[in-house]
Amino acid sequence: MVMACPWLILCLCPIWMTNGGTIQNLLLDIKHQSDFHYMLMMENTNSSGNSSSWSRNLVLGELQLPVLQLDAKVSYFLHDKMSKNLISLVYLGGWKFEESLQLLNALVANLRHMTTSRVLFLISMELAKDETILYKLFSYCWKMKLLNALALLEDFETTNTLYGYTNFPTLQLEQRQYVHGSSMAIFPERLKNLHGFRLPIIVGGSTPRVIAYFNKLGQFVYEGAVGHFMDAFQRKYNCRFYQPLPAKGNAFAPSQETVAAVRNLTVEMSMALTFPTIPPFGYSYPYEQMNWCMMLPVEADVPTPEYYTRVFELQAFLLALATMIGISCLLASSLRLHGYPVYKYEFFLHDSCLRGVLGQSFCEVFRAPILVRGIYLQICVLGILITAWYNSYFSTYVTTAPKQMPYNSYDDVMAAHIKVLAWKPEYGELIGRLQQFRKYEHMFLVEPIFSRYLKFRDSFDTNFGYMMTSTKWVIVNEQQKVFTKPLFRLRNDFCFFNNIPFGFPVHENSIYMEPIMNLIMELDANGLPSHWRKMGFTELIKSGELAFVDLSPHREFRAMQLMDLQYIWYGFAFMAILSTSVWLMEIVWHRLKRRWQLKMLTKPL
Repeated sequence: MVMACPWLILCLCPIWMTNGGTIQNLLLDIKHQSDFHYMLMMENTNSSGNSSSWSRNLVLGELQLPVLQLDAKVSYFLHDKMSKNLISLVYLGGWKFEESLQLLNALVANLRHMTTSRVLFLISMELAKDETILYKLFSYCWKMKLLNALALLEDFETTNTLYGYTNFPTLQLEQRQYVHGSSMAIFPERLKNLHGFRLPIIVGGSTPRVIAYFNKLGQFVYEGAVGHFMDAFQRKYNCRFYQPLPAKGNAFAPSQETVAAVRNLTVEMSMALTFPTIPPFGYSYPYEQMNWCMMLPVEADVPTPEYYTRVFELQAFLLALATMIGISCLLASSLRLHGYPVYKYEFFLHDSCLRGVLGQSFCEVFRAPILVRGIYLQICVLGILITAWYNSYFSTYVTTAPKQMPYNSYDDVMAAHIKVLAWKPEYGELIGRLQQFRKYEHMFLVEPIFSRYLKFRDSFDTNFGYMMTSTKWVIVNEQQKVFTKPLFRLRNDFCFFNNIPFGFPVHENSIYMEPIMNLIMELDANGLPSHWRKMGFTELIKSGELAFVDLSPHREFRAMQLMDLQYIWYGFAFMAILSTSVWLMEIVWHRLKRRWQLKMLTKPL
């Protein structure tokens, strides 16, 4: 198949060779040891635009593979089109190494995100006369993250010599003899053992992900889910972390601010979990899946004066009132039936019925008939039930105060005038991704300084709500178990985002991307990250950042105060005003009536 571009040839056919028997055997052995499905061939064309004799003579023989042939003038993002299982054959000609830099840069661009794939350099005899060519080539490979690189001189057919390099712990050139069919690994696994290599990193974030402190032996240790991951990585791959940009004690930079140090190649990776960009290039496999929610104060206790009004619901009060009216009507009718005097208002609310229901003594008529006595007994039973019911509920409210109505929506939170504290970058991320939350802007209190935000969030001030991650909530929930009563709660229906993948920022061509992914999967398979997150509270206690202190307000016994009877005083004032008004009206009515009577008596006949 011939593409439209003259510099791109894709073929799938057997080609019989003329001079490349040993190279063909080498490719067969490489394919047997570590399978590859594609081949990338690169070389510089001469001034006339024709390729060298190397590409015309080099043939694949039994290797029936798709072959992509390019030169230094073009580059593709091959990772977007094919898998990492490819091998690159690059011919370096000329007299100086600098003449091949354009070709090498094009190779790196083609292998973006695939720099750990296998690369085979074929060096011309003219270029091999430079005694430092191998050092220059492999130094360039290490700088550009070409980890699995081998070099062959043009006399490989006779010498069978392979040249390679390792940078663990320092840059060393390797020279080996190739034997066809041998069990010797042609491309050794370099990353299984880094031989104590010092790996530059930057540590960032906040507790409980990373917990740093001096232990009893005076050693500075890292714990938390990220701290334990750092220790596991160093142990598994036999390396040592060091920080070119060390933090001051445990005052680490925010996770998002550590990404710049990775992008400008100051460090190799960042030990600070953060959410990836889209597309997620330059981030490791997710180490943590997090929910981003709102932590709100537990609903406040109902004010003490409202206890009297909350004992009875409206339906229960109306039912009790209807029962009292019914019994009053029945009692008044029975008394009138047996010849006792009854006022009209007693058909609606009889004095004996009201007193009996309230648990007070009442007067019984002399020689009451059996029917009336039965009604009186009914009033006594009803009074005992209602009084006992009211007193038991009221006593419960006094000992365990009821709560206000819970928040059911963001509108309820905003109506309650609760400010939700948020860090400025996180707040910007929320408003930028969820446009519907712009109408709740007045609900948030934005704090630009990260250290102050952490100080406010860890203060347990119930006057505010807080943006809270599910990781941090594990610690808060454990801490609240020490309290007399919890101060905050986190509900799933108040989560802005769920299952956010958090990974480590690394360079997009980092050779450590696969080791990080393998270690994360291995740890997850054994449940260690979940265990480390649960141990975060204990480790914070060991570091001295937390203590077994009850931060909840203590509920102590106090005597009844004047304000506790607020609604009682309201009722008393209302009845006093009502009775005074009736009394004044009776006086006025009585005087008007006397005047009218005197006027009628003095009126001449």
